[in-house]
Amino acid sequence: RIPHPTAPRQFLLRASSLMTGGTGGSGSSSGAPAPKLSRRRQRFDAALALESVDKKVLSELAWSGVSEGLSRSEIWQLLLGYRPLTRGRRAEALQKKREEYQHLRQSLYDASPALAPDGETNGSGSAAEAGGVDGEGALLKQIRKDLPRTQLRIGADSPAGKLVDNQQFQGLMERVLFVWAVRQPASGYVQGLNDVLLPLIVVGLMDASGRPVEQLDAGVLSQIGEERFAEIEADCYWCLTKILSEIFDHYTHGQPGIQRMVQRLKEIIRRIDVPLSAHLEEQHIDLMGTAFRWITCLMVRELPMVCCIRLWDTLIAESAQAAGQRIGALASDCGSAGFEALLVYFCACFTAYFSARLQAMDFEAMTFFLQQMPTDGFAEGEVEVLLGEAYVLKCLFQQAPRHLDSSCNEASR
Repeated sequence: RIPHPTAPRQFLLRASSLMTGGTGGSGSSSGAPAPKLSRRRQRFDAALALESVDKKVLSELAWSGVSEGLSRSEIWQLLLGYRPLTRGRRAEALQKKREEYQHLRQSLYDASPALAPDGETNGSGSAAEAGGVDGEGALLKQIRKDLPRTQLRIGADSPAGKLVDNQQFQGLMERVLFVWAVRQPASGYVQGLNDVLLPLIVVGLMDASGRPVEQLDAGVLSQIGEERFAEIEADCYWCLTKILSEIFDHYTHGQPGIQRMVQRLKEIIRRIDVPLSAHLEEQHIDLMGTAFRWITCLMVRELPMVCCIRLWDTLIAESAQAAGQRIGALASDCGSAGFEALLVYFCACFTAYFSARLQAMDFEAMTFFLQQMPTDGFAEGEVEVLLGEAYVLKCLFQQAPRHLDSSCNEASR
């Protein structure tokens, strides 16, 4: 029998408190945390200093979050397989990939007939209509329609929230999404890909500027310079390509990957929280619409950016750990180890986190609540607890894979 998630939550909260020098410890407030954090940072530094980085070691460290002061974009790139693990190959390989992206941008975006000769770029659609290729014109029009909807969730007093409205920032997003979609005719552009791209850009700007996400503003773009900005654009394109390649069937016709994950999510909730599952069924609540957004956008819309970045540390690390181990039903039949297998358990624990509140609501209240989950007060601690629960449940189900056979089989019909 699968335990209710409140049990591991209580255990993990206590463990987290002890590890971070919280109220669970009996020693002084200044003694325990510093050596713990120092050793962890030293392990990161040692792993990154090797001539050839051990991907397994690095992924195990990153699973618990990238330590402050390190280049998160570099670590993500190493784990995604974009940045070479061997130090001697990195500079040449990165230069080659960045030049390759520039060529793609020039040939697919800059030279596209969808860009009007008069340079119309105000998002009204006239540029797309002027284009000689209907498909690319429609593509550009849809991207420009979605970009203003992109939201960087951060504190109300932070200037970072307005960064996504910057024309230079949106230009980067437009070019990356356009080039990716043109090169992927089987899926093309899908709403929500703008959200998936957002954390990659934010992390790149954080590393280039040395500022935390809360302090990012339009001034950062001029501070880092055009050359570094172009490098970030190229890096984001290739990292986006790596991530989407793991979950490509989430964005193809019929979106079978999304269907598979939603079905599995319902089954997991039914097994870990029977009262909530029954209440959802009694109120005729279908999680498809809500879960579709969570999964398509990889939780970017649901969590503050700081929490989203922390979640992605683990999802990227989880996928890196599973790379090269494509055996077993979970890896071969049910998609990415991080952005699908672990994420669906995270979504189940995320739903169960609000179980008591949801069970007190009727259909109308639940529908509104699920569309606007109250996560503004979330911090990294909440995300880490939910990740701990998700990992526990994933391990339990992996030991008894038939528990979820029905979800995989039904989604594939």
